[in-house]
Amino acid sequence: MKDEKLDEKDLQRLKELLIHNVASNADKNFQKDNHNSTIWKNYAASNARGHSVYESFTDEELLDYIRAETKRLNHAPAQKELFWVMRDYIKRRFKRWPYAMKAAGLTASTGKGGKTLEQIEEDNKHLELLLAQVREKALELGKIPHPKDIPDVCAEIKKYYNDWGRVIEAADIDPHTLNAEVVYKIEGLEPQYVQMLDNVKSFAYELGRSPIHGEIDTEVKRALIRRCGSWRNALYQVGLEPVIRIRPFHGIYIDYRKENNRDGHTNSLYNCYYRVLNLSEEDKRNLEQVRAIYQQTRVIPTKKDVSKELRLRLQETCGSWANVLYQIGIDPKEYHRTVKGGKTNEK
Repeated sequence: MKDEKLDEKDLQRLKELLIHNVASNADKNFQKDNHNSTIWKNYAASNARGHSVYESFTDEELLDYIRAETKRLNHAPAQKELFWVMRDYIKRRFKRWPYAMKAAGLTASTGKGGKTLEQIEEDNKHLELLLAQVREKALELGKIPHPKDIPDVCAEIKKYYNDWGRVIEAADIDPHTLNAEVVYKIEGLEPQYVQMLDNVKSFAYELGRSPIHGEIDTEVKRALIRRCGSWRNALYQVGLEPVIRIRPFHGIYIDYRKENNRDGHTNSLYNCYYRVLNLSEEDKRNLEQVRAIYQQTRVIPTKKDVSKELRLRLQETCGSWANVLYQIGIDPKEYHRTVKGGKTNEK
C-alpha cells in the first residue's frame, strides 16, 4: 500500500481529533462500513490516508490509549468497548488483543467482568515482587535459576506464566550482567582445584568453546561449584565464559504440565551463543569483513549480506550466523528481534 503524503501537522491534527473526539462516540462501530464517510476516508487503515495515520502512532502511544481507556472504564477494555478505528490499529500493531493488554501491563481478562484497575495494579505490583526475587536468586546462585531453585516463587508466579522461559524473559536477567556482578578471582586455590580448572581449560580449547552441561564429569563440576561458588565463577578463574542460551528454559513448564518437561534440555548447542576459541587468522579476517559491514551500515548484517562462501566458512567456525554476529559484539537476541522477528530456529 502506498501511503498518502501527509505532513506532520496534518497527522498530529488527525490523531488528536481521533483520540479526543471521534473515538469518544458512544457507537463504537459508527461509520465502520461506510466507505464514503469522512471517518472511514481519514482513518481506515485499509486506505492510504488512514494507513498514514495508523503508521504515525508509536507503540507507546497506542499503549497509552489503552491505559487511558482502562482508567476511564476501571477495567481492561474488551475490543467492543473501543472505537473501531483504535481497536483495528491496536490489533494490527500487536496481532492479538491479549498481546496488546500484556504490553500495556494489563490483565488478559477484559471487559466489565474482568479485574478492576485497582486489582490490575495490585497484581502488577505482586508480579514485580516475584520477578525481583527471581533476579535476586540469579545473583545469589551466579546463574539463571531453575524452577527447583526457587519453588516458593514458582507456586505464585505460575498464576501469571506457565513457561519458566517466559519468567526469565520478564525478569530481564542478562547473562552479561551476571558475568560482571557475580564473578571474582579466588586467591590461593588449592592445587587439586587448580588442576581441575587447568583440565577444564584444556578441554575448552580442544572443543573451541566452553564446555556445556554433560561434557564435564559431574563430580568435577560439583567440586568446582562448591569451591568457586558457581560454574560461571569457576570458568572465570581460567578466563572462560559459559555457553549462553538465547531463550533459557524455553518450554519448561511450571504449571500442571511440568511432568512433561524435557530431560537433558541443556545438552545441545541449539540456539546457543558462545565465545569461539582458537580462531585462526583467516577466521579473524573473515569476522572483520562482517564487522566492517556493520560499522559502515549500522544495520545488523544478515547471511545475504556476505558471499555464500564466506557465510559457510563462518558458520562452520561459529556454529550459526547468530553466533558469528556475537563474535563481533552483536547480541543474538537483538539479531533475532530485528531481523528474524523473534524466531530462534536458525542454524
